[in-house]
Amino acid sequence: MEQPAEQTALLELDDASRAAAARVCQTWVEVALDVLWEDLKSPLPIMALLGPIKACEGAWDWNTGFPKGDWARFESYTRRVRSFAWDRRLLNFPESVVARRLAPDVPAELLYYVAENHGAYLLPQNQRLRWRASTDLELQMILAFLSPTLKGVDIEAQGNVSSSATSRLLRTLYEVLPHDMVSLRLVRPQGRMGDEMEVELMSVISIRSNLQVLRIPACPMNTAMFIPNLRVLEAELDSAWNSGPDARLLHLSENCPLIEDLRILFPSNSMLTVESIRPLFRCSRLRSLDLEYPGAVDIQTKHIGEMGSAWRDLEALHISSRRAHVSPVGRPSGVPIASLVTFAQAFSPKLHKLAIHVNSDDVPLPPDPPICFPNLEFFSVGTSQLAYSEAEQRRVIWFLGAVLPLRISSIHSESLSFDRSRSVFEFKPHEDGRWSTTAAWDGLSEMLYDYRKASSNGT
Repeated sequence: MEQPAEQTALLELDDASRAAAARVCQTWVEVALDVLWEDLKSPLPIMALLGPIKACEGAWDWNTGFPKGDWARFESYTRRVRSFAWDRRLLNFPESVVARRLAPDVPAELLYYVAENHGAYLLPQNQRLRWRASTDLELQMILAFLSPTLKGVDIEAQGNVSSSATSRLLRTLYEVLPHDMVSLRLVRPQGRMGDEMEVELMSVISIRSNLQVLRIPACPMNTAMFIPNLRVLEAELDSAWNSGPDARLLHLSENCPLIEDLRILFPSNSMLTVESIRPLFRCSRLRSLDLEYPGAVDIQTKHIGEMGSAWRDLEALHISSRRAHVSPVGRPSGVPIASLVTFAQAFSPKLHKLAIHVNSDDVPLPPDPPICFPNLEFFSVGTSQLAYSEAEQRRVIWFLGAVLPLRISSIHSESLSFDRSRSVFEFKPHEDGRWSTTAAWDGLSEMLYDYRKASSNGT
């Protein structure tokens, strides 16, 4: 559905300009307020509606808030909210001891104040809730912002959030989340889920058959996740299935025909082969495939051709780029760098992102006639090793300069320590535009830039 011209125009303005438009022109008031309040990244605008509530030593001073409570005015604003995010980092409080003590108390006080004086949902029309908690207290305060209109819930349990607090929250979510919600994300970067938490999470999922997005990277994959409507799935493959992961993936391909975005985290003690993932060749709608595996995968030329034929709509591909261990001497690690030519030939022009562990020990001459990824925008070599010889690096530059499109002037790389909870595709470049986190590939990216600059000047 197309947006009204007024709303489209307002979206191009910053928040200050939108607020000014709401004040000076009656025609713009409703549209401007809708845009201003549609996506809240902080509880502070809600607090402002309640009155001049100020921070004081150790608490919020609610006693000087709006004494009678203009709830009609309050609801006229809060009913416009469609997305709300809680993240203490986004509150922009001064870095002081008092500020750090105050921030977690905001949701609880809001709930208490509104419940006692208004008796309605805090955000009655909210559809998306994003919550980043670093303590048990912050996690439980998400309850103040739940509503029957929610379609998506995104929770990150960071820092010192305990498993017991997360399990308690999941038990509550089972009861209160709408059955027709379509998106659920729960991230616990500090470790895998325990058995109790896994059981509670599966209960939440089991009665919500409309789920289209399910991102739970710390939870072992099981059949309860294979919902027919599912478009996006992120989960860990249980180590108990190491002997036959293809059986679990076959079940996935049969039960989730609409899957478009798939991220699987394989345990370090598993064995991943192309045959293991062959059932995924049946997932013809895939647009993004992210296989996070810390070991080596033997990918031959024929396999690359099969992948390209099976996944014609694929836009992003990651296969085991972030290796935890270096292969023994005499066994080169990674896909031969020459295979990039095969990738460019086998995959459709829709491929925009590629992350793969490459072996640059034997670098061929650039392909003749030229072969290049037509639309690639992001290329990562993960933890791939690079020769220290400048002559060898120049051969790599010469080859990559021909195979990679001109828009790629920096190659993404990573050190051996990495956070598996984050997809390689989520990383952003440094402020100076560099993608690499290792000195060798960072230097090679600079050489690639200089090489292309010299080549363009020469022509």
